[in-house]
Amino acid sequence: MVEEQIRDSLVLRLKKLGYHLIRIKLININKKKTLQIMAERIKDKKMDIEDCVYLSKHISTFLEVDDPINSSYVLEVSSGGVGRPLTVIDDYVSFKHNKAKIVLKEKFLGKKTYKGFLKGVDKNGKILLETDKHKIKINFLEIEKANIDPNWAIENN
Repeated sequence: MVEEQIRDSLVLRLKKLGYHLIRIKLININKKKTLQIMAERIKDKKMDIEDCVYLSKHISTFLEVDDPINSSYVLEVSSGGVGRPLTVIDDYVSFKHNKAKIVLKEKFLGKKTYKGFLKGVDKNGKILLETDKHKIKINFLEIEKANIDPNWAIENN
């Protein structure tokens, strides 16, 4: 898959530049391809417009050499934003105490979507989530998608 090839090509290169690759997504809108890349600084998990411009220039250069996309496309470089995706198991440690929305691949206790506070990762690699009703241990491979819940501060005021 092209996204995996691009991820493999960029992850170490961005790390050398001081950035963590969050997500890569290649989308088609009205027959126009857009390559969306989310990243953040390793040192403080932030990303501003200067970082986006800096990375965009470097990523463009890398992709011109590797040329993994066989047609024209638009490159978008951004931060993870307030609803940042949780894409690797370390994210569940880094964002401990934040509220997250986790969608499972299969139903568990009758539902697929859970909102709660991240409590880290246990010694067996299970993600710990505390909801209003349950304390759940989730296998990372069972997660379809997960994001920081940007509405939690509003809901709890």
